[in-house]
Amino acid sequence: MDAEPAEPARLPTRTACVIAGATPDEVAKVGTSPAIALRTNRLGTLVTGRPGHLVIDYAAELPGPVYDVMYNPGTGWFAVTVYRGLEQTTRWDNRPGTDPGFPRSADVLGAATPLAILAALDIAPAALGYVEA
Repeated sequence: MDAEPAEPARLPTRTACVIAGATPDEVAKVGTSPAIALRTNRLGTLVTGRPGHLVIDYAAELPGPVYDVMYNPGTGWFAVTVYRGLEQTTRWDNRPGTDPGFPRSADVLGAATPLAILAALDIAPAALGYVEA
């Protein structure tokens, strides 16, 4: 009897967010968890790890904008949701022709490719495990 093929290992979507104009102390006052790390970056504060619902809290409480970056190494999906408060949200993603769930943006801070977007947001590609396909 042949064994069934193993299901490929699921690679989780990796996330990071940048809160423009906010210090790590200001971000921590809104919320933190053991699953994230905060550090200053060129735009404000970079949050790496698994921020989950904290992204929405940051968008609601801090002037921002808040850039929520998501990357799935298994599918190559790369998206940035930009929150300006909770009322004005747009998304850039690398899946043209799909409904991103928010109004689509043509660029993020003038950048329109994943590597250029990461550079514009001052996020090292390694922070997300991002590699060009």
